Amino acid sequence: MKLQKSVLREVRHIAIGTVACAAVQLAVFALLGRLDGTVWLGTAVGAGFAVFNFVLLGFTMQRAAGNAEKAKQIAQFSYSVRMLLTCAVAILGFQLGALNGVAAALALFFPRITISVMQLLGFYKPQPKEAPAA
Repeated sequence: MKLQKSVLREVRHIAIGTVACAAVQLAVFALLGRLDGTVWLGTAVGAGFAVFNFVLLGFTMQRAAGNAEKAKQIAQFSYSVRMLLTCAVAILGFQLGALNGVAAALALFFPRITISVMQLLGFYKPQPKEAPAA
């Protein structure tokens, strides 16, 4: 399955925002005198997985949109798998000596931070809630 252009555009936004957040994180570690190879690697692994997770979400939503009968099941299963993988990356970040666990775990939040900043800047408009059926 190929990602639609609109999904690719959003992935690009998330990737750019994630790289920006990673640069800020590395700068903060440097200012604190804690920047070393484990921080670089932890940030790279966490940020890389965060973008990958967003790509998986895009594939899932496309697949769910193409299968109305099973859309809810597809979305729920994907969410569960993606959260398990995210937890595994966070745990590995703390267990592997080559990674800084804090850097890896914080990087997993970069897409959410990017989306929040884009909302604040007006890139995303909140969708109106549908009125309940009478």
